[in-house]
Amino acid sequence: MVKTIHTLLDGFQKPELQDLGSLLGRELSPRLRKSQLVEQLDVYLHGEPHRWLSHLMERDVRLLRELVHAGPEKVQYQDFADYPSLLEVSGIIEYDDSDEHFHKVWISREVYDIVSRDIDRVIHAGEKNGQFDIERIGLGYLNLYGILPTPVFLDLVTDYYERRYGDSYSELMKMLQQSPMVKLCRYTDKWGDYLCSPCVADAEEIHTLRLQMEQKKQASFTTEDAREAGAGAPYFTVGMRSREGMALEQLYRRLGYEGFELVKAEHDTWIEAQYTDEYNEALFHPLMDSPKARTLDEASWKACCQIVADYADSIPKWALNGLSARETGKMQLDAASWDSEPEEKDTTAQADEYPHWNMPELTVSDGYPRIGGFPLGFAIPHVAPDDPCPCGSGLRYSHCHGKYLS
Repeated sequence: MVKTIHTLLDGFQKPELQDLGSLLGRELSPRLRKSQLVEQLDVYLHGEPHRWLSHLMERDVRLLRELVHAGPEKVQYQDFADYPSLLEVSGIIEYDDSDEHFHKVWISREVYDIVSRDIDRVIHAGEKNGQFDIERIGLGYLNLYGILPTPVFLDLVTDYYERRYGDSYSELMKMLQQSPMVKLCRYTDKWGDYLCSPCVADAEEIHTLRLQMEQKKQASFTTEDAREAGAGAPYFTVGMRSREGMALEQLYRRLGYEGFELVKAEHDTWIEAQYTDEYNEALFHPLMDSPKARTLDEASWKACCQIVADYADSIPKWALNGLSARETGKMQLDAASWDSEPEEKDTTAQADEYPHWNMPELTVSDGYPRIGGFPLGFAIPHVAPDDPCPCGSGLRYSHCHGKYLS
């Protein structure tokens, strides 16, 4: 039996229907019976697609356009992102995680018929009116700091908006009031009123780490920094324009990463570096997963690890209020002290198996070593929280890679 939007909505409780309506730009009265909420939201989704599509985050509408262009019921294979899409959580987009290697998504014929005529116009409008631009800047600041008091976040975004678009403060407030980014990222707890990066799985942990680090000074970022850190949701990258970031990208390219796999490797390295102040095997998965790592000698392997560690020390840390380990002297890594050579060497692999390794050696300026031999995209399988983590750490998934999934 095909599940319609009406039956989908009927599966939610009243508070969930009200929350969904609010996120999609349709406030629903709490006095209504559940059946009335379902009916009103169903009519709204069918009758005003342009309106509710314009209330989605850029990531959601672009995903929806991808599925529309593929066609109804056409499965698209994706990686497992750090946090789910609102459309997937709501069930508007259908998905299947039974395959541990791929996250499968598609849209029904009903959803296709509703959104296909409006999706391109909505994306064009989001680009033209500044909605996506403000979202990228806002997400960028959140990704750089991890968590921010709401007044500080508003000051940062307002300062950018006034310089970029003029002094239409009321227009910005209107945009932020209906922004799904603000609605999804804002929270209030014992620490106060905050906004939290969607990549932060546990805001309480970040607050606790900040207390432990006794880091009161806060970093200062340009809007160019924020835009770099806020574009490409859900696979953000940070610090790739720095000397250390360019060295990391050059290394990963030499390891065979291209396109999405390159961005994913850079994104995963950034996330793992946020929680690292000692040897963390997960930080080096892009190295360890490469078949080419099996041909490395110990010196070359450690040189590669040093590039990763230097990047981890150079990027903004959530626990350090956006400052880096190198700036504060805290949470620094010492890759040279780790016994991190790959456990298994492929002694049968020969250089001519990888003819592109015969290109000139990787050269990085300002102190990075030349590497004569070189060490894949690590896709985390979708597993139950209490199962062993697929990375081989011996920890439960919820205590290892799973703890970064929201």
